[in-house]
Amino acid sequence: MKQIILIFMIVFTSQVSLAQVGTVKGNVSDAEGLPLPMTNIIVKGETAGTTTDIDGNFSIQVEKGKTLIFSYVGFETQEVVLGNESTINVQLKETSSNTLSEVVVTSLGIKKTRKSLTYSAQEIKGVDLTGVKDANVINTIAGKIAGVAVTKSAGGTGGSTKVVIRGNSSITNNQPLYVIDGVPLLNISSGQPNLTFGDINGGNRDGGDAVGLLNPDDYEGMTVLKGASAAALYGSQGANGVILLTSKKSKEGVSKLVATSTTTFESAAFLPKFQNEYVAVAGGDETWGAKEDSNDHVKDFFKTGNTNITSLSFSTGTEKASTNLSYANTSSSGIIEGNDLNKNNFGIRQSGKFFNNKLNVSVNANYVSQSINNRPVSAYYFNPLTGVYLMPRGNDFDYYASNFEIFDPARNMMVQNWMTNRDIMQNPYWAINRNASVDKNQFFTGIFALDYKVNNWLSLVSRYNYNRIESSFDKKLYASTQGTLSHINGRYINVNWLSTQSYGDFLANINSNINENLSLTANIGASFVKSLGNNATILDSGISSGLVYANWFALGNFVNNAGNYQRLGLQKEVQSVFAAATLGYKNYLYLDITGRNDWSSTLVNTDKLSFFYPSVGVTGLISEMTKMPDWINYGKVRASYAQVGNDISSFVTSPTSTIVGGQIIPPIVGPRPGESLKPELKSEYEIGTEWRMFNNKLGFEISYYNSETKNQYIQVPAPATNPYGYLNYGFNAASIKNKGVEIVLTGKIIKNDKFNWDTTINYSQNKNTVSKIPAELGGRVILTDPGVNNYRYSLIEGEAFGQIEGVNIKRDAQGRVMLNADGTIQKTGFEVVGNANPNYMLGFRNAFNYGSFFANVLIDTRVGGEVMSLTEATNDEFGVSKVTGDARNAGGVVLDAVYPDGTAYAGKYPAESYYKQTGGRAGATGEYVYDATNVSLRELSIGYTLDSKKLPFFQSASLSLIARNLFFIYKNAPFDPNISLSTGEGLQGVDVYGMPSTKSIGLNLNITF
Repeated sequence: MKQIILIFMIVFTSQVSLAQVGTVKGNVSDAEGLPLPMTNIIVKGETAGTTTDIDGNFSIQVEKGKTLIFSYVGFETQEVVLGNESTINVQLKETSSNTLSEVVVTSLGIKKTRKSLTYSAQEIKGVDLTGVKDANVINTIAGKIAGVAVTKSAGGTGGSTKVVIRGNSSITNNQPLYVIDGVPLLNISSGQPNLTFGDINGGNRDGGDAVGLLNPDDYEGMTVLKGASAAALYGSQGANGVILLTSKKSKEGVSKLVATSTTTFESAAFLPKFQNEYVAVAGGDETWGAKEDSNDHVKDFFKTGNTNITSLSFSTGTEKASTNLSYANTSSSGIIEGNDLNKNNFGIRQSGKFFNNKLNVSVNANYVSQSINNRPVSAYYFNPLTGVYLMPRGNDFDYYASNFEIFDPARNMMVQNWMTNRDIMQNPYWAINRNASVDKNQFFTGIFALDYKVNNWLSLVSRYNYNRIESSFDKKLYASTQGTLSHINGRYINVNWLSTQSYGDFLANINSNINENLSLTANIGASFVKSLGNNATILDSGISSGLVYANWFALGNFVNNAGNYQRLGLQKEVQSVFAAATLGYKNYLYLDITGRNDWSSTLVNTDKLSFFYPSVGVTGLISEMTKMPDWINYGKVRASYAQVGNDISSFVTSPTSTIVGGQIIPPIVGPRPGESLKPELKSEYEIGTEWRMFNNKLGFEISYYNSETKNQYIQVPAPATNPYGYLNYGFNAASIKNKGVEIVLTGKIIKNDKFNWDTTINYSQNKNTVSKIPAELGGRVILTDPGVNNYRYSLIEGEAFGQIEGVNIKRDAQGRVMLNADGTIQKTGFEVVGNANPNYMLGFRNAFNYGSFFANVLIDTRVGGEVMSLTEATNDEFGVSKVTGDARNAGGVVLDAVYPDGTAYAGKYPAESYYKQTGGRAGATGEYVYDATNVSLRELSIGYTLDSKKLPFFQSASLSLIARNLFFIYKNAPFDPNISLSTGEGLQGVDVYGMPSTKSIGLNLNITF
């Protein structure tokens, strides 16, 4: 009997004991609420334990009444005694440096601790993207990231932005990959200028890009992955670096409505200087006549533009679901009449948790609609600025502005009213009103994602994304438009583009502690991306054929269909497998290894259809390995090596003919016989170190990188007798090297209860060399064809990427100008006159807080490099520039010159003769090269945060005065050298009647309900 009672008591005790064991879930974060991944959690007195995942979440089986111990390097250990609660959230207090706990979003949206990174990754918080807001979010990062050159387009609001990370490394493409929430974005432009004289098919037009359509208020931050190691998991897509945008997410138990309104006023800045003392001869179209005062009509042509960006967002979250909704409207009027933009952004993000919170399902969709009237163009054709700047002085500009068209009884219609028929110079208001254009863009992106947490150390993720961009360009040219550009009855151009991209991936994420000393984070997956780029339907009545009836803009009024055709865009699919692993030892030594294999459809008919891209890196926390002085809080060294690449453009390895006007057009390019094409291959190693000291008041990061991109794809003219009918042969040959240094210095200059002053200095220096160009190209690849202009942009073997070539005045050994026997000036052929790349860049950011007041100042500096102005050259040729007026007032140009027989030139050289020979687009363009060094006040904001206690309906509110590009502290060039005519590879470092840059000032209001 006693034995039975004893057995019963043992069973009963076991059941009671088991009843006390339960599952405890929770989250571990720092004092600011940021998650602490890989936090060690053990039951006191036992060996049982677990770790938090990358979001700081954990789950553990433990008895009630037991004590959990939470420990994390750099934070104070905390003990929590369990009661009846099943969920606990713990905030750890930092001991020395929160750098150890920072979480960074990396490739494929994978989160890593900053301490484990073996490469450079720099972040920008959401407030830095919207504090001084720009319609294109990428323009706001200029000067804020070391090693990143951001050049704004001359296309005005709605224009694209050129971004180059760690120097130009490719002949064909240097733009980075843009990624939203781990998924690549199809960032494509419907067109970019690359013609010095202008495009007669509608003008040198910047078609904008997809990233410029995004709503800045939708994103909580940005991470820039600069080097090959950082971007290796993206393979051929990430060869030029990666810019990651992270969407805002709602928080559990918090509902809020955020409203922002930004209004800025823009004015033209840095206009050319003109003379108004001399007029044209009667009937002349150049200003080389008598001395006579005339009005300065140029400054009055430009008006004050304005941009209004209004954004609303609502977010709410529960334990099981979250919702984010957003809407933004951007309306802008440019600085010239007739140019305006309207853009609407709609966004929704919905997520929900299922199966005991193991499965997270999220859907993210954004739709953008944008319309731009009279998008600015550059160069000489269809550009109202040529007529404004070059109009012969002595004519009444106001008369032509008010009467840009007059009635022609012979044609029984209104026709252009202008004093000249030169093709580069129409009546500006005729160009605005009777050569009007409309650009439209519709953009959709949708992401569907599943994240299933199998257990504490394994999660499975699958995502699908679809991008669709529809763009259109509609231009109507009325009868009497200049004959080089239009038929006598007018011309109608209508182009529609379609681009799409589908992306899908599957990842297995592993996050585990092997033992108390070793940790493992691994990712294994596969992906595909299928893209279609700029399929186009082009309708153009043309110049020679034109319209049957004047000013009737319809397809049925075309004389013929010779200019109507469909163009197949770029098409390709890339399928990939990849893996990454980070092995950590005692939370202070990390080994990072990645590998990716791409199969690209553009490599069909080549010897090798797939390419492998590896990377390896190591990092060590010196401050955790050994005892450091008390004033050093954090010290780290790192090194990495990687290979990435760019694949080949579509249809090069499978050439395709087209049909235009019923005629078969042979392929433009095909592989050179006997050779197999392959992707570019970029090999890069990087070393760096990071330190924090003096209680984290001072920190710095230094990175050195060295890369070479081989197998550059280039083209050479194919023999006319080639059996395939190709115009060009494509093959791999050239190489480009880059090496440089990046330094990021951070400091908390003043930090107390009333006043804070934080500063960041970003310094970068890149040295670039084109190390190999095939001999058959003469050691030179021309990226911008000069045509009749004495400017070209070239790659020259042994020189830096992007040499500006022009024509100089020929001088003898003593520096004297060499004249011909008839007294005309001798000129050289094409030669290098400058380089568009800066020697180094410097960004100096300062943030001040005093009570409820705040201020932010960003000074952006580019030192070195040169730019050329064909605007100044042409203004000189036409006699409208200030320098030509000054020369005439001085009685001519002082010229130290010599005739062929050695006789010195006597007296002053006639101003008109001098500037007609040296000025102009076909003159001595080397005389119009300027130092591009400049220091600008890039951003300024001064604001006040309202006391929410006095505003019971608001959670927070702030009002600030903001300014962008307010003034140059130093500048030598006659135009803004930070503006580019094209975000492609050509037309760099040159101004050809580009829209002047603007300075803006306005107000920014933010309210959270």
